[in-house]
Amino acid sequence: MKILVIGGGAAGMSAASKARRMDRDADITVFEDGPFVSYAECGMPYYLAGYFNDYNDLLHYKIEEFTEKRGINVITNEKIKDVDVKNRIVYSKNRSYEYDKLVIASGASPRIPDEFKDYALSLRSMEDAIRLNDMLKRSRDITIVGAGVLGTELYSLLKKRHHVRLISKHDHVLPYFDDDMSDILKNICDDNIEYNSLPIEISYNGRYKIKTSLGSHESDLVIFATGIEPNTSFIKDGIKKDGYGRIIVDDYLMACDDVYAAGDAVTTKNIVTGLNDYFPLAQVANKMGRIIGVNLFGNRIKFPGSLGTTIINLNDYQVGYTGINERTARKLNIKYDRILIKGESRSKYLHGSDVYTKIIYSEDGRLIGAQVISRENGAWRLNVLATAIYSKMHIDDLFFNDLGYEPEYGPVWDPIVIAGSLGLDKLQGYGK
Repeated sequence: MKILVIGGGAAGMSAASKARRMDRDADITVFEDGPFVSYAECGMPYYLAGYFNDYNDLLHYKIEEFTEKRGINVITNEKIKDVDVKNRIVYSKNRSYEYDKLVIASGASPRIPDEFKDYALSLRSMEDAIRLNDMLKRSRDITIVGAGVLGTELYSLLKKRHHVRLISKHDHVLPYFDDDMSDILKNICDDNIEYNSLPIEISYNGRYKIKTSLGSHESDLVIFATGIEPNTSFIKDGIKKDGYGRIIVDDYLMACDDVYAAGDAVTTKNIVTGLNDYFPLAQVANKMGRIIGVNLFGNRIKFPGSLGTTIINLNDYQVGYTGINERTARKLNIKYDRILIKGESRSKYLHGSDVYTKIIYSEDGRLIGAQVISRENGAWRLNVLATAIYSKMHIDDLFFNDLGYEPEYGPVWDPIVIAGSLGLDKLQGYGK
């Protein structure tokens, strides 16, 4: 069997590696339009912040691991220009390649307004990280446009060594958070965030001059983190895409006959709503690739979807969310209730930090969303809540769930247990 994989990122290399384990004799070729494959995109902000100095540490595996040890043909710097699904051929600039099965894992690219592309840098690829790292060594003042996950984490990490200004078009950072949690986020941020603002004009004369909705300032470097768009423009016919250009796949990650797709180029089922959604996350891409590697050989394993569980470092706080937020619930006419508590990360006598835990649940008590802010022990709590939502647990199950207790890692009345207790009261009418 001849298998072609477009894209050497998480989804593509996961699919190729699993396919090799499924069949030692399959002819597997991966095309990557850059010089690197299988690298840790989520680690790039830490590289730029100086947590480590060698960009090779971002590589999960060197290419030789795939070509020499796994017998996968990897062709770098080869951009695919077209796909003919009827005749099972893909085309690059100078060559054509036939396939029996095709995997599209072409990823996504930064979305930067056309008027700013000549002035802005972005962070998406290894090449971007290497270039930015070199420029940061000669820069003091940094402007980051966009306060989503990437922009906010870059702001948080880079400001340890640089003067960083963050421009947010919202009145808070991390727009997925609900307003009550966003107010808490504001208290852990500093004054170098420009809220309710957009760049209007950027010019360069030795330094960048940025005019925004609220004023003007100069900077040595401008980084845009204003979202991404799927790399699917090379797909013309035979494969369905949504209005954003994202490939639509079925439960088995098949886009059309003998064509599978995964990663940041595709839609993903939202486990809570059951609707198509978009979760460009490394863990999701890796899992999708693995499922495809199995299904290429006639198997029918379903990919259940994602909760979009996300956590970042914001000023040394563990900040994250999973499932849906209140705005999504209202938009979909889901009747819900919520609990927001401030608990403690450890037993009081060990002097931990505050843990803000918000839990959203449907009118029948089923958990549908959670948000956490904590200086310590926040990540494991968010992951517990993600597991509970995935398992379709109810709010009162959080009270009865047998969490381990150790004073250093949480009080005997853990914030999750307290939330469950309050939920039990609400559902049963106790304690009124």
